[in-house]
Amino acid sequence: MHFDHLDQIANLSFGRLNQNYWQLMLYLVVPWISPLKMRDFPVSVSGAHHFADVKNLFVLALIVLIVTIVPAIRYWHQLRQQHRRYVLVRPFQIGAVVPVILGALMAINFDEVFVTFHHILFRNSDWLFDPVTDPVINVLPEDFFLACFIVALLLFEIVMGIGIWRGKQDSRR
Repeated sequence: MHFDHLDQIANLSFGRLNQNYWQLMLYLVVPWISPLKMRDFPVSVSGAHHFADVKNLFVLALIVLIVTIVPAIRYWHQLRQQHRRYVLVRPFQIGAVVPVILGALMAINFDEVFVTFHHILFRNSDWLFDPVTDPVINVLPEDFFLACFIVALLLFEIVMGIGIWRGKQDSRR
């Protein structure tokens, strides 16, 4: 918010921007919150449709997490007890290449990666916001999405690195 001077762009205080941001985020991650309502930003029909599509992807990711977390932890714990986490080194190494490739592509042309990402995940053009009818797009600049991508890729890379490190520890035993 500070770096991009979003308070000046939206003519709102940082507190009000933050409040709107959390209204949006709660809508996206809490399945029973509907419809999307932000205090200071009206949403067009196509904008609401896009945010509903994004919400569906968030909910799907949450469901996948809930369904897979217990078996994954059990499997990891079993491998740890048997000192066999080395069997996951190759999958983690392969997984670790993904953020490097995506990061390189983003460094070359983030716009193209962003557009391709939307073409893959969405079947319509509702993600192409008009700042007149969906002014929230003015406070969600490209830098915001770039930062989100970078954080996600770094977190994924850290998890892959920990998996490789732990697996190699077991292979030495």
